[in-house]
Amino acid sequence: MTKQVLSEAAKRAATHCEALLKRQAGPAELDEELTRLGERVAIALRGAIAAAWNEPAIQLRSRGVRTLGSGELLQALEPLAANSLHGFGTSDRTLLLSIEGRALLEQLDRTFGGSGDIGGEIPAELPLSADLLAQRLEKQVMAVVSDELGGRDLRTGRREADVALLAPFSADRDLRMLELEVTAGGGKPWRIMLTLEAEALPDLLPRRPSSAPDHAARKSEPGDAPFADLPLTATATLVDMAVPLHRLAGLEPGTVLPIMVARNVPLKVGEVLLARGSIGEVDDQVALQITQTSSGKDSQ
Repeated sequence: MTKQVLSEAAKRAATHCEALLKRQAGPAELDEELTRLGERVAIALRGAIAAAWNEPAIQLRSRGVRTLGSGELLQALEPLAANSLHGFGTSDRTLLLSIEGRALLEQLDRTFGGSGDIGGEIPAELPLSADLLAQRLEKQVMAVVSDELGGRDLRTGRREADVALLAPFSADRDLRMLELEVTAGGGKPWRIMLTLEAEALPDLLPRRPSSAPDHAARKSEPGDAPFADLPLTATATLVDMAVPLHRLAGLEPGTVLPIMVARNVPLKVGEVLLARGSIGEVDDQVALQITQTSSGKDSQ
């Protein structure tokens, strides 16, 4: 009777703890993870843009995460921009990618031999050549974002120069905008912006840094990365003998010291005994055949 009561109490405690372990990350933790994502994307994207635009001196940095309401989105974006929607998650969440149109026009001018100075007049829409450049840049950005999210599937949807026509988010939504700042060719800095609803962050981000550990996850093994290739110095001690001081003082070339090789040669890393073995030969080289490991397992 007593044993059964204890068993039921243990089950209730385990269920309670499991519920605690499944606690989702809070808004602050998700914002921090989104900030870290922006830093990783900035590093990876810099090389991609530098190669595509032939701008080795390009600078790209993350400006962090900006909080805004859906009604403030139009004011946060430039009047002329390349906007595209990208879906993710099973509930079809939306990620809005916006690239400043002025930067596309300046790069297009440099491509055709100009200085990149387009003056103060900005067209109402992107010309076809600038829009094609925008599409290539969009693919680069989303490929980097996907890689940094562990290969997450980001489905490309509609594109519009006017974000109001896209209507990406419902009214009265809490949004998060990740801003990347690019400086190329000595020109003015321009922005690449990724915007999504705050409630969609758990569906986008693969990691939750402050969540409790998953006790059902597979235990790491010595052969797993990144530890598998870590070099360690192993020492096999063939002889461990005591020699009198007067014998050591009289050592000279030609002196013969009789030794006896141990039958169970210890194999150590530092002071830790890993295994024991016997001395043999393989391919004209001295070899150690392991006969016993530190776990107590003997060779068959």
